[in-house]
Amino acid sequence: MDIWTKAFLYGGAAIGAVMLMVVIMMLGHAENGVLTVQSLDQMAGPLQSFYAFFKWFVYAWLISAVVVFVRFIRGLFR
Repeated sequence: MDIWTKAFLYGGAAIGAVMLMVVIMMLGHAENGVLTVQSLDQMAGPLQSFYAFFKWFVYAWLISAVVVFVRFIRGLFR
């Protein structure tokens, strides 16, 4: 496996793990088993700052995905 494939696979796994942790954290704020806007209202600030920080990792992961896809297409037509 080359560096681009590893970056795509491990980056996708890391992004999935972080998203799972965020979802579990948000489900911890459920009231009586129901997630409402009011129960998540107090988390709006931290979630917005998390999104502003985390989106750059997703952009880098998407670049690795495009590189792997272009290499796949080039190999397909060779």
